Amino acid sequence: MNQARLITLAALLLPGLVLSGACSSEPSDEPKESILDPDGEEAPADDGEEATADDGEETPADNGEETPADTSPDWQMFTCQASESPMFTSREVLNMRISADFTKLNSAPTKEESGSQAVIELSDQSGAAPITANIIARGVSRFNCGFRPFSLKFEEKQKDNIFAHLGKSVKFVTHCGDREGLSPTLKADSLETYEQRLLMEDTVYQVLDQLQVPSLKTRLVRLTYHDAPTGKEETHLAFVREPEDEMAERCGMVELEELSEVDTSELKVDQNGLVLLNLLHDFVIQYDGIDGKNLVTMADVDRKAIRYAPYDFDLVGVSRPDYVANKGRTLEQNRDAFADWLRRNQSPTLFAQVGLMLARADQMQRAVEQSNMSEENHEVFSRWLSLYLDLLRDFRACEGHTDDPSRPLCHVEDDHGNLPESASVVEPGEWTARIEPPGDADMFAVDLQASTLYSFGGRVPLELFDAQQNLVASASARTVSFKPSQTGTYYLRASLGEKMVSSPLFPRPDDIDRYISFYTDDHGASLETATTLEAGKAVEGKWELATGEDEDWFLLSAGESTNFHLVLRDSDTGRIEVSRRDAPADELPLEEYLLEGDNDVSSLFEQPGEYVVRVIQMLGLRPYGSYTVTLE
Repeated sequence: MNQARLITLAALLLPGLVLSGACSSEPSDEPKESILDPDGEEAPADDGEEATADDGEETPADNGEETPADTSPDWQMFTCQASESPMFTSREVLNMRISADFTKLNSAPTKEESGSQAVIELSDQSGAAPITANIIARGVSRFNCGFRPFSLKFEEKQKDNIFAHLGKSVKFVTHCGDREGLSPTLKADSLETYEQRLLMEDTVYQVLDQLQVPSLKTRLVRLTYHDAPTGKEETHLAFVREPEDEMAERCGMVELEELSEVDTSELKVDQNGLVLLNLLHDFVIQYDGIDGKNLVTMADVDRKAIRYAPYDFDLVGVSRPDYVANKGRTLEQNRDAFADWLRRNQSPTLFAQVGLMLARADQMQRAVEQSNMSEENHEVFSRWLSLYLDLLRDFRACEGHTDDPSRPLCHVEDDHGNLPESASVVEPGEWTARIEPPGDADMFAVDLQASTLYSFGGRVPLELFDAQQNLVASASARTVSFKPSQTGTYYLRASLGEKMVSSPLFPRPDDIDRYISFYTDDHGASLETATTLEAGKAVEGKWELATGEDEDWFLLSAGESTNFHLVLRDSDTGRIEVSRRDAPADELPLEEYLLEGDNDVSSLFEQPGEYVVRVIQMLGLRPYGSYTVTLE
């Protein structure tokens, strides 16, 4: 399980969900450290549900059947079935009264201490028997709200009431409310503002719901809180959401947490899904979903794929431009950034999914029209949807015209040719390449001398070919060293491989300008090209790169009392890593940081044996640098 989570987060750069078929899982209520998520609370992801009719009843989009958005095998991974729960047969606000110890629920110091017995009554269902459950507070930042979000936990699955087909635990999202010490991000100036925020959050889900995206269904509730100890009552809006495992099952997926007893090491993040996840995040202006946060994770076991769905839309740029991650940007500014993202990440998958979104434009607009938001917020959401749908229409028209420089919305100027005959001629050294849109490759031609040691690497996968286009070497995560067998012209190819998201929204320069180095080296960066150190013999070394990341590898035999000194010159800092050659694969190297002058690192050689030593350049105030290593 932990290994699968590591796979998902490492591939998330960012971050797979397919509009026509990916599902989501329940995220943990445990705190997540992030300056971008002062809330950290779950909110219902949208659900891929049927279109809403004008009378508030949930009706099928076209002919009464919930149909997949597309049946092409390239895009349609699976089809979600409609929910069987009566909770989601209507989108009318559900009137509910819960009697419980809300004083304890909203004031207990921990979630574990907040629970009590709850009695649920539905005023819309006269004569229906009360429903009993345990109630417990939940949330991360929203745990500090005056009205905490909570879960209803049943002793067994419900069958003949509103909670049927929702499992044994159902989560509610509440309006928050004032509390001493509440985060400024969550605090509002009035009760009306708190409830409007909740309605705006729900509206985002309802808009995405029209896309038939497999995600969590939601239902607004007019909730009367009856505090059993005091007898006090007050009524506020909330919404209830579908449990993740129930949604996963109807989508042909499995919640990742349900696979705790299964080997998930072979699961791969679906790249089409990453495109769609970014598309949905950027469409609703969700910057709180980066770095693996606010994502629900599902496993398609048959296809050995991991996919994601976005959730928690209380701080999106549509409704909360004041939120720190949104930086006060206007809808127009966000639209322009989205246009640039679309242009730089165009792919068949992206064009296809934008087409699916546009096919549901009327339903999305209807979801905004039918929301209970204030007139002012209605206007904001309508303007957002209009701006973004117009942009998507323009972008969709780009397909087939991406090579036309006269259409700036569609065209991305290529900085380097893709083939040997169009390769950019370079000298050994350092440069950058811009690999976009997905599928782009940049080719460089460089003349190399036989039997000379060269190293290459960078922040993009690289492949080196000889003049006959035979693959000579490749580099991905680390620098690679080699010696050509023949003098001649070689070709270095840079590409993102299978990655389909070339850069995020509002990218930093490092996100789009990929650093590449190809240089003559004094000591290699591999076992095959490493320099063997002999006792009593000093060896000189230098770092060849202006921007850092040169690695020099050495091999040595350590005795009972090995003395190893490295004298660093003309550089502020560096790093040394020491590994035993016969160490288990999971044994981490010992390391120390190097400062200018004499560095005694003898303590890194803890026992006799064969060692690999990596002397690693770090970019400081002065580039390059040289050193002397001595083994005694």
